[in-house]
Amino acid sequence: MMYRIRYDHILTIFGACMEPEKYALVVEYMSLGSLYDTLKQKTLQLTWSDRWSIASQMTKGINYLHKLPEPIIHCDIKSLNILMTYSGNGFLVKVSDFGLAKIRHETSRQSSHGPSVGTLPWKAPELLKMGKHTEASDVYALGVVFWELGTGCEPYKESDESTISAYVLRGDRLDIPTDIPISFVKLISIAWVQEPQKRPNCQELLSWMKDVSSEIDVTKYQE
Repeated sequence: MMYRIRYDHILTIFGACMEPEKYALVVEYMSLGSLYDTLKQKTLQLTWSDRWSIASQMTKGINYLHKLPEPIIHCDIKSLNILMTYSGNGFLVKVSDFGLAKIRHETSRQSSHGPSVGTLPWKAPELLKMGKHTEASDVYALGVVFWELGTGCEPYKESDESTISAYVLRGDRLDIPTDIPISFVKLISIAWVQEPQKRPNCQELLSWMKDVSSEIDVTKYQE
């Protein structure tokens, strides 16, 4: 199914080569690699307008998956799976790696007692309780990527798995530096709310981002 998806902010899969116990995908080239690499290598000077655009584009990609006739839950959103290339005076961003993605009706059949897939620092608290992957758990993961984008740091880099799990389950979150613009702080905060039912869906996030960017200076900092 994935190779049939064509959308501006989803990585295009052209084909696949398969052999016993191994396979290779033929995909479009993204010259800057992953957002994780870009932030870690610090090779680009990203303005806050750049970061806002990157956040918007990745949200559009996930929203597209969620809005398909058979909605797809990505299940492994993280900065390593957000790819970038140059586009005009800015950047083009695409969501990649659907190795863990689930069509929603399949996800709904997941056992609440079975292990959840995904990568721990980006896992929503409900998944740590063996809950099911939903659009809301994808939004939580976006919140952690927004934090990476805003801080340039790796989430929970010095923490072990048990510490991360306990921290998230308590409702604690990564520290947000005071030099991050107010609007970006709000973006992070509303996406990683503890209760999944209180998180906005991707369409609501995009609507909020559009309203905010048209009404206020997204580069305004906290007071």
